[in-house]
Amino acid sequence: MKKVLIVHDISCFGKCSTTVAMPIISSMELTGVLLPTSLLSTHTAGFEDYTFLNLNDEMKKIVAHWQSLDLKFDAAYVGYLGSIDQIEYLNKTIPQLLTEDGKFYLDPVMADNGEFYPAFDAEYAKAMRTLCETADVIMPNQTEASFIYGIPYTEGEAGLDNVDALIEEINQTSKTSLILTGSGKDDDGQTGAFYYDADTDARGVIKDRLVGGSFHGTGDIFGSIAVGAHVNGASLEDATALAVHTLPQMIENSLDNPDMMRDGLDFEKSLGDLSQFVRQLKHA
Repeated sequence: MKKVLIVHDISCFGKCSTTVAMPIISSMELTGVLLPTSLLSTHTAGFEDYTFLNLNDEMKKIVAHWQSLDLKFDAAYVGYLGSIDQIEYLNKTIPQLLTEDGKFYLDPVMADNGEFYPAFDAEYAKAMRTLCETADVIMPNQTEASFIYGIPYTEGEAGLDNVDALIEEINQTSKTSLILTGSGKDDDGQTGAFYYDADTDARGVIKDRLVGGSFHGTGDIFGSIAVGAHVNGASLEDATALAVHTLPQMIENSLDNPDMMRDGLDFEKSLGDLSQFVRQLKHA
Protein backbone atom coordinates (compact mmCIF):
# COMPACT_ATOMS: atom_id res chain seq x y z
CA MET A 1 0.00 0.00 0.00
CA LYS A 2 1.02 3.60 -0.52
CA LYS A 3 2.50 5.35 2.51
CA VAL A 4 1.25 8.78 3.62
CA LEU A 5 3.39 10.81 6.01
CA ILE A 6 1.07 12.67 8.41
CA VAL A 7 2.71 15.75 9.95
CA HIS A 8 0.30 17.09 12.57
CA ASP A 9 0.13 17.59 16.31
CA ILE A 10 -1.17 14.88 18.64
CA SER A 11 -4.07 15.95 20.88
CA CYS A 12 -4.44 13.03 23.26
CA PHE A 13 -8.12 13.74 23.98
CA GLY A 14 -10.60 15.19 21.50
CA LYS A 15 -10.72 14.05 17.89
CA CYS A 16 -8.60 16.21 15.59
CA SER A 17 -5.25 16.32 13.78
CA THR A 18 -3.47 12.94 13.92
CA THR A 19 -6.28 11.15 15.78
CA VAL A 20 -8.62 11.73 12.84
CA ALA A 21 -6.04 11.70 10.04
CA MET A 22 -4.62 8.27 10.87
CA PRO A 23 -7.91 6.31 10.97
CA ILE A 24 -9.30 8.10 7.90
CA ILE A 25 -6.12 7.49 5.88
CA SER A 26 -6.07 3.85 7.04
CA SER A 27 -9.73 3.28 6.17
CA MET A 28 -8.93 4.47 2.64
CA GLU A 29 -6.42 1.62 2.19
CA LEU A 30 -3.31 3.74 2.74
CA THR A 31 -0.56 3.32 5.33
CA GLY A 32 -0.33 6.31 7.66
CA VAL A 33 3.04 7.21 9.19
CA LEU A 34 3.27 9.85 11.92
CA LEU A 35 5.69 12.73 12.32
CA PRO A 36 4.16 14.58 15.30
CA THR A 37 4.87 18.29 15.65
CA SER A 38 3.67 18.69 19.24
CA LEU A 39 1.91 16.77 22.00
CA LEU A 40 -1.13 18.16 23.85
CA SER A 41 -3.22 16.64 26.62
CA THR A 42 -6.42 17.81 24.88
CA HIS A 43 -7.35 19.90 21.87
CA THR A 44 -7.47 23.64 22.47
CA ALA A 45 -11.21 24.37 22.06
CA GLY A 46 -13.29 24.11 25.21
CA PHE A 47 -10.46 23.10 27.53
CA GLU A 48 -8.30 25.09 29.91
CA ASP A 49 -4.86 24.35 31.34
CA TYR A 50 -4.02 21.77 28.66
CA THR A 51 -0.44 20.60 28.48
CA PHE A 52 1.72 21.34 25.44
CA LEU A 53 5.06 19.84 24.42
CA ASN A 54 6.91 21.16 21.36
CA LEU A 55 8.53 18.28 19.47
CA ASN A 56 10.95 20.26 17.28
CA ASP A 57 14.03 18.38 18.47
CA GLU A 58 12.34 14.97 18.38
CA MET A 59 11.10 15.55 14.83
CA LYS A 60 14.68 16.00 13.65
CA LYS A 61 15.80 12.81 15.42
CA ILE A 62 12.93 10.83 13.88
CA VAL A 63 13.67 12.10 10.38
CA ALA A 64 17.40 11.45 10.78
CA HIS A 65 16.62 7.83 11.69
CA TRP A 66 14.29 7.47 8.70
CA GLN A 67 16.91 8.88 6.38
CA SER A 68 19.50 6.42 7.70
CA LEU A 69 17.05 3.71 6.62
CA ASP A 70 16.34 5.45 3.29
CA LEU A 71 12.59 5.51 4.02
CA LYS A 72 10.45 7.32 1.44
CA PHE A 73 6.76 8.21 1.33
CA ASP A 74 4.24 8.42 -1.51
CA ALA A 75 2.62 11.52 -0.02
CA ALA A 76 3.02 13.96 2.85
CA TYR A 77 0.05 15.62 4.54
CA VAL A 78 1.10 18.57 6.72
CA GLY A 79 -1.28 20.38 9.06
CA TYR A 80 -0.83 22.38 12.28
CA LEU A 81 2.78 23.40 12.89
CA GLY A 82 2.85 26.40 15.21
CA SER A 83 6.36 27.76 14.69
CA ILE A 84 8.39 29.31 11.90
CA ASP A 85 11.25 26.95 12.82
CA GLN A 86 9.07 23.96 11.91
CA ILE A 87 8.04 25.61 8.63
CA GLU A 88 11.67 26.17 7.67
CA TYR A 89 12.67 22.65 8.68
CA LEU A 90 9.86 20.97 6.74
CA ASN A 91 10.46 23.17 3.70
CA LYS A 92 13.82 21.49 3.15
CA THR A 93 12.93 18.09 4.63
CA ILE A 94 9.62 17.09 3.03
CA PRO A 95 11.02 16.90 -0.54
CA GLN A 96 13.80 14.63 0.75
CA LEU A 97 11.26 12.22 2.27
CA LEU A 98 9.04 11.83 -0.80
CA THR A 99 9.37 9.29 -3.57
CA GLU A 100 10.09 10.59 -7.06
CA ASP A 101 6.35 10.93 -7.80
CA GLY A 102 5.35 11.75 -4.22
CA LYS A 103 2.87 14.55 -3.54
CA PHE A 104 2.98 17.17 -0.79
CA TYR A 105 -0.42 18.27 0.61
CA LEU A 106 -0.48 21.29 2.94
CA ASP A 107 -3.23 22.63 5.18
CA PRO A 108 -1.71 25.96 6.32
CA VAL A 109 -3.51 26.13 9.66
CA MET A 110 -3.24 29.60 11.20
CA ALA A 111 -6.50 31.58 10.98
CA ASP A 112 -10.25 31.66 10.39
CA ASN A 113 -13.14 34.13 10.26
CA GLY A 114 -10.83 37.01 9.33
CA GLU A 115 -8.51 36.62 12.32
CA PHE A 116 -5.29 34.83 13.21
CA TYR A 117 -5.45 32.09 15.80
CA PRO A 118 -3.57 32.95 19.03
CA ALA A 119 0.24 32.90 18.62
CA PHE A 120 0.06 33.40 14.83
CA ASP A 121 0.80 36.64 12.98
CA ALA A 122 1.81 38.17 9.66
CA GLU A 123 5.39 36.90 9.99
CA TYR A 124 4.10 33.35 10.33
CA ALA A 125 1.90 33.83 7.25
CA LYS A 126 4.92 35.11 5.31
CA ALA A 127 6.93 32.04 6.28
CA MET A 128 4.00 29.75 5.46
CA ARG A 129 3.92 31.13 1.92
CA THR A 130 7.37 29.63 1.33
CA LEU A 131 6.05 26.21 2.39
CA CYS A 132 3.03 26.65 0.12
CA GLU A 133 5.47 27.16 -2.76
CA THR A 134 6.94 23.71 -2.05
CA ALA A 135 3.57 21.95 -1.81
CA ASP A 136 1.74 20.29 -4.70
CA VAL A 137 -1.73 20.91 -3.22
CA ILE A 138 -2.65 23.55 -0.63
CA MET A 139 -5.90 23.53 1.34
CA PRO A 140 -6.38 26.93 3.05
CA ASN A 141 -9.62 28.47 4.19
CA GLN A 142 -10.45 31.93 2.87
CA THR A 143 -8.87 33.75 5.82
CA GLU A 144 -5.61 31.84 5.47
CA ALA A 145 -5.50 32.42 1.72
CA SER A 146 -6.00 36.13 2.31
CA PHE A 147 -3.24 36.40 4.92
CA ILE A 148 -0.74 34.26 3.02
CA TYR A 149 -1.21 35.81 -0.43
CA GLY A 150 -2.31 39.34 0.38
CA ILE A 151 -5.66 39.18 -1.40
CA PRO A 152 -8.83 40.85 -0.07
CA TYR A 153 -10.60 38.78 2.59
CA THR A 154 -14.22 37.88 1.90
CA GLU A 155 -16.12 34.85 3.15
CA GLY A 156 -18.34 32.49 1.19
CA GLU A 157 -19.15 32.79 -2.49
CA ALA A 158 -18.19 36.47 -2.53
CA GLY A 159 -14.59 35.40 -1.91
CA LEU A 160 -14.55 33.72 -5.31
CA ASP A 161 -14.44 37.19 -6.91
CA ASN A 162 -10.74 37.12 -6.06
CA VAL A 163 -10.03 33.48 -6.92
CA ASP A 164 -8.33 34.19 -10.27
CA ALA A 165 -5.93 36.58 -8.54
CA LEU A 166 -5.35 33.95 -5.84
CA ILE A 167 -4.54 31.24 -8.41
CA GLU A 168 -2.13 33.61 -10.15
CA GLU A 169 -0.38 34.40 -6.86
CA ILE A 170 -0.16 30.72 -5.90
CA ASN A 171 1.41 29.74 -9.21
CA GLN A 172 3.94 32.54 -9.55
CA THR A 173 6.90 30.34 -8.62
CA SER A 174 5.52 26.80 -8.65
CA LYS A 175 2.76 24.64 -10.09
CA THR A 176 0.34 24.31 -7.20
CA SER A 177 -3.23 23.01 -6.98
CA LEU A 178 -5.78 24.52 -4.60
CA ILE A 179 -8.71 23.44 -2.46
CA LEU A 180 -10.22 26.59 -0.91
CA THR A 181 -12.52 25.60 1.94
CA GLY A 182 -15.60 27.57 2.93
CA SER A 183 -15.82 29.20 -0.48
CA GLY A 184 -19.16 27.62 -1.37
CA LYS A 185 -21.01 29.13 1.59
CA ASP A 186 -24.08 31.11 0.55
CA ASP A 187 -27.35 32.33 2.02
CA ASP A 188 -29.34 29.27 0.91
CA GLY A 189 -28.07 26.89 3.58
CA GLN A 190 -25.14 25.53 1.59
CA THR A 191 -21.39 25.45 2.03
CA GLY A 192 -18.52 23.78 0.22
CA ALA A 193 -15.15 24.29 -1.40
CA PHE A 194 -13.52 25.59 -4.57
CA TYR A 195 -10.93 23.43 -6.33
CA TYR A 196 -8.30 24.26 -8.93
CA ASP A 197 -6.20 21.52 -10.52
CA ALA A 198 -2.90 22.98 -11.72
CA ASP A 199 -2.26 19.95 -13.95
CA THR A 200 -5.50 20.14 -15.94
CA ASP A 201 -6.69 23.72 -15.23
CA ALA A 202 -10.00 22.20 -14.09
CA ARG A 203 -11.79 24.32 -11.50
CA GLY A 204 -15.19 24.66 -9.86
CA VAL A 205 -17.23 24.91 -6.68
CA ILE A 206 -18.76 21.89 -4.95
CA LYS A 207 -21.53 22.41 -2.40
CA ASP A 208 -23.57 20.49 0.12
CA ARG A 209 -25.93 21.34 2.96
CA LEU A 210 -24.67 23.57 5.74
CA VAL A 211 -25.10 22.05 9.19
CA GLY A 212 -24.94 25.13 11.41
CA GLY A 213 -22.33 25.62 14.08
CA SER A 214 -18.58 25.59 14.54
CA PHE A 215 -17.19 22.13 15.19
CA HIS A 216 -13.66 21.29 16.25
CA GLY A 217 -11.60 19.08 13.95
CA THR A 218 -13.68 19.52 10.79
CA GLY A 219 -10.76 20.98 8.83
CA ASP A 220 -8.55 18.02 9.72
CA ILE A 221 -11.28 15.58 8.71
CA PHE A 222 -11.91 17.40 5.44
CA GLY A 223 -8.23 17.46 4.57
CA SER A 224 -7.70 13.82 5.47
CA ILE A 225 -10.56 12.69 3.24
CA ALA A 226 -9.40 14.81 0.31
CA VAL A 227 -5.81 13.60 0.64
CA GLY A 228 -6.86 9.97 0.97
CA ALA A 229 -9.00 10.13 -2.15
CA HIS A 230 -6.45 12.00 -4.26
CA VAL A 231 -3.56 9.73 -3.31
CA ASN A 232 -5.73 6.79 -4.34
CA GLY A 233 -6.10 8.26 -7.83
CA ALA A 234 -9.30 10.29 -7.62
CA SER A 235 -9.27 13.58 -9.52
CA LEU A 236 -8.93 16.72 -7.41
CA GLU A 237 -12.57 17.44 -8.23
CA ASP A 238 -13.74 14.03 -7.00
CA ALA A 239 -11.50 14.19 -3.93
CA THR A 240 -12.94 17.60 -3.03
CA ALA A 241 -16.48 16.37 -3.66
CA LEU A 242 -16.01 13.37 -1.37
CA ALA A 243 -14.85 15.62 1.47
CA VAL A 244 -17.61 18.18 0.88
CA HIS A 245 -20.38 15.56 0.79
CA THR A 246 -19.09 13.39 3.66
CA LEU A 247 -18.56 16.10 6.27
CA PRO A 248 -22.23 17.15 6.71
CA GLN A 249 -23.18 13.53 7.32
CA MET A 250 -20.47 13.22 9.94
CA ILE A 251 -21.73 16.33 11.71
CA GLU A 252 -25.33 15.12 11.62
CA ASN A 253 -24.22 11.75 13.04
CA SER A 254 -22.67 13.62 15.98
CA LEU A 255 -25.42 16.05 16.97
CA ASP A 256 -26.97 13.74 19.54
CA ASN A 257 -23.71 13.65 21.53
CA PRO A 258 -24.05 16.27 24.30
CA ASP A 259 -20.26 16.39 24.65
CA MET A 260 -19.55 16.74 20.94
CA MET A 261 -17.74 20.08 21.29
CA ARG A 262 -15.20 18.44 23.59
CA ASP A 263 -15.17 14.94 22.12
CA GLY A 264 -15.10 15.89 18.44
CA LEU A 265 -17.19 14.50 15.59
CA ASP A 266 -18.28 10.86 15.46
CA PHE A 267 -16.42 10.47 12.17
CA GLU A 268 -15.90 6.77 12.81
CA LYS A 269 -19.46 6.03 11.66
CA SER A 270 -18.49 7.09 8.13
CA LEU A 271 -15.25 5.17 7.75
CA GLY A 272 -17.01 2.29 6.01
CA ASP A 273 -18.33 4.69 3.36
CA LEU A 274 -14.80 5.98 2.75
CA SER A 275 -13.53 2.42 2.38
CA GLN A 276 -16.30 1.70 -0.11
CA PHE A 277 -15.38 4.79 -2.13
CA VAL A 278 -11.80 3.54 -2.48
CA ARG A 279 -12.88 0.03 -3.45
CA GLN A 280 -15.18 1.39 -6.13
CA LEU A 281 -12.45 3.74 -7.34
CA LYS A 282 -9.95 0.92 -7.68
CA HIS A 283 -12.39 -1.28 -9.59
CA ALA A 284 -13.78 1.44 -11.87
